[in-house]
Amino acid sequence: MKRLLPIATTIVFLACSFFEPREPEYPDPGEEIPWQQPYAPQTVVTNLENAMEGRSITMSMACLDSSFVFIADGADTTEFGGSFDFGDWTYEVEQNTLMNIYNFVQGSGLSRDSLIAVTMTVVPELPDPVAPSDSAVLWRDYEIVAAGCEYADWQNPARGRIKFTMLEDDYGLWFVGKWNDYRPEGYSGGYYTWGVAKASFR
Repeated sequence: MKRLLPIATTIVFLACSFFEPREPEYPDPGEEIPWQQPYAPQTVVTNLENAMEGRSITMSMACLDSSFVFIADGADTTEFGGSFDFGDWTYEVEQNTLMNIYNFVQGSGLSRDSLIAVTMTVVPELPDPVAPSDSAVLWRDYEIVAAGCEYADWQNPARGRIKFTMLEDDYGLWFVGKWNDYRPEGYSGGYYTWGVAKASFR
């Protein structure tokens, strides 16, 4: 009976450890791509910029909630709907599209640090919420380059405005739940949104 006691204790310990909730694991980018645990919605935006510039599909998707949806500007869907598919843009569609873009820019012949450039800036008249909980809306004006892309090249970067709907999980970590893409205020043509640019790779 004494011999069985250590075995029973071990089984109980393993069972308890097995059923305890674990904190989610996040990508380890190493030294090349900066990454911060997303304990604030703004950190997610910074991580996304770095992940896209580093062309890391793992890190890019780690910024998005599994329920992620992308909503293109209505004017883009009207103008380009006959050429590109903007509908039902889910997490999986975003993943496949970004993979296509990251693979494409590799063939541009430019140096690694010139393949993708992302700048997202706070919209002064639409400031970030203070101390949000559960969800938050962040607005950003953006300029994005994907080298060699017809709609977002260095000579003519994609430009627009984003409405990020951020979601907080049970661990206090934030993710992008929705990306609403808009043409910039005063848009008069001559350049394209990121929605048009990436829809060309879908």
